[in-house]
Amino acid sequence: MDDTAAMSATPPPAPGRRAFSVSVFARCTRGPHAGKVLLIRHKRLGTWLPVGGEIEGGTELSPAGNESPLDAARRELREETGLEGTFTLPDDAVDGAPAGLFAYEEHLAGSKGLHQNFCFIADVDVSEEAPIRPNDEFDDYVFVDAAAVAVLECPVNVRDLTLRALVGGRSALVGTARAWLARFNARDLDGLLALYTDDAIHVSPKLRDWQPETCGEIRGKAALSTWWRESFERRPQLRYEERRVTADGDSVVLEYLRKVPGEPDLVVAELYVVNAKGKIARSHVFHG
Repeated sequence: MDDTAAMSATPPPAPGRRAFSVSVFARCTRGPHAGKVLLIRHKRLGTWLPVGGEIEGGTELSPAGNESPLDAARRELREETGLEGTFTLPDDAVDGAPAGLFAYEEHLAGSKGLHQNFCFIADVDVSEEAPIRPNDEFDDYVFVDAAAVAVLECPVNVRDLTLRALVGGRSALVGTARAWLARFNARDLDGLLALYTDDAIHVSPKLRDWQPETCGEIRGKAALSTWWRESFERRPQLRYEERRVTADGDSVVLEYLRKVPGEPDLVVAELYVVNAKGKIARSHVFHG
């Protein structure tokens, strides 16, 4: 992504002028970073961005001459990292969309005028045989999952698009739900809490059973931390197994099986209401 993603105070746009660029959200396909998305730390801007840059051959009034957005995405990925990517259409792509395209954004970008950015997902195989070879535009890189990007210092649009890229271009809320499930099964208490707002509300029938004084509802990270820590201690072998995830608007429902050795599986649905910053503001558990 070029520098327009992080600009704040910029000169007024030139009338009628446009700039065209691509962003490439590269997902690792194997190894310790499998399923995670690559972000780079831009040297000049000092923030985390996806790989990307401007489409070559464009003019002030039209997109690239001989280079398509997909061609530009392949080139930028290769030039900036040395990687070759596999670009595949998301499941819900419209007819005629180029491979890998999952989002489009535009905003005013100072003297460049109207900035129009095409966002792609590329699957990459990072290994000893195919390592990342940084160019001179960035000084560090990281592979992130939903929980990691939620606390990364990066522009809001980068965080939101990364969350979508993690789930193949689908709603970022799907990534949030799956991050919750992964953190819970890993007993990663800090990671779980990082997904929530400071004053988040959690409602559960199990709370009524174990803490009747709460009437099944607790608020704030301190209460959440205590509840989950005690849950981990009571059921050290408890695991949740995803069945389906459905997202709409600012809410996502995660349906999973509650599995404890020696006990019948229990179908559970958990609703998460997510705020504009991608944090869970309210969660509500329903037992089947």
